[in-house]
Amino acid sequence: MWRIIGHSLGKRRWQTAATLVGVALGVGFLLAVFLLYNGFQGGLERGRQRLGADLLVVPSNATVDPDKALFAGSPLNVYMDVKFLEQAAKIPGVRRVEAEFFTQSLRLECCSVGTETRLVGIESKVLKRLAAMSPNGRETLAPDEVIVGSQLLGEVSRPGSLIELLGDIFRLAYRLEPTGTALDYQILMPIDSARTLAAKTDALKPIWKEVGDPHNLISALLIEADDTSRIKEVARNLEALGSLRIIPAADTFQRLKRLMNAFVIVLAAAGVLTAVGGVAYLLGHFSSVAWDRKGEWALYRALGATQFRMVQLVVGEAVTLALSGAMLGLPLGYGLYRLAFTHLASQNSFPFVPPDGYLLTEAALGALAIYTLIGFLAAAIPALRVAQLEPALTMAQGDID
Repeated sequence: MWRIIGHSLGKRRWQTAATLVGVALGVGFLLAVFLLYNGFQGGLERGRQRLGADLLVVPSNATVDPDKALFAGSPLNVYMDVKFLEQAAKIPGVRRVEAEFFTQSLRLECCSVGTETRLVGIESKVLKRLAAMSPNGRETLAPDEVIVGSQLLGEVSRPGSLIELLGDIFRLAYRLEPTGTALDYQILMPIDSARTLAAKTDALKPIWKEVGDPHNLISALLIEADDTSRIKEVARNLEALGSLRIIPAADTFQRLKRLMNAFVIVLAAAGVLTAVGGVAYLLGHFSSVAWDRKGEWALYRALGATQFRMVQLVVGEAVTLALSGAMLGLPLGYGLYRLAFTHLASQNSFPFVPPDGYLLTEAALGALAIYTLIGFLAAAIPALRVAQLEPALTMAQGDID
């Protein structure tokens, strides 16, 4: 039977090629959209968990886009007095306050990433939170140890590896798991080490002359409210402390989610239209098969093919076309997904966590199963019509036609 199907498809090269291309494009677009959507959703969810804050507080003169502040690792040199840390902790409704100190690497000679990279000084309680979320995490760091984000220095993975930052040598403590946030593009170190490093950096000394000793400064506060209903109240009290800019994390997450949903909807619409076109071609092709090829089918019946065998033959041809097109579409879809992911990663502005291998396997198997079913349904009725052909009458009618 399979030899007959292969011969039949080979004799109709252009029809076969058109069907395969239509199915492959539909599968490819839908697979790419599915993987991108899951990557966006995973990035948002993990970003929300890893950020662990309801409000991000930066100096009022920090001209930074909220999305960039939360999700991108671009270098920032913004500072405010450390007194805001103590004042924020005393505000009613505040459960947790974490301070960060930003500086940046001007060169990474041993392991260059090609661009300036944000160095972030963090407190010990931040270290404990990060350690709990990473398989290889540690709750303490030595003054000369750093944690590297998942998207930086891919060639440096072994704990203890040496990294040069602003002329000082540091050791890698561990790498973070992908988070979909700015952490993926940062190098973290104890906050006192970051201040000491920044204080002796010649390129940053003009900043210290203007804003003061870096050991008395912080760059940002991450604040968690004890109840989500009190976030706005806490934000108002923070604004009353002085020249601060309050960035609600939830609003930023929701705005990004709306933008990404719109992006996915456009892609999904294109994928669905392409898939519908391929399915429609399959349905149209096999709906007319009983008439267009009745002479061929009648000959098989005259040679002794049973009705059941005829049904197998027609359905087998349809399923073969659908399944072959779907298999061609899988690498196409994965390629489109990787292309989009690479572009998004280069922009470093969207929270995105690549789907794991299990999800990719499930998506591929699901696509194959769906298109196998579509092929079967497309040929079911035509196959029953073919099985009911009367050989002599049909061959005579074919000669007249």
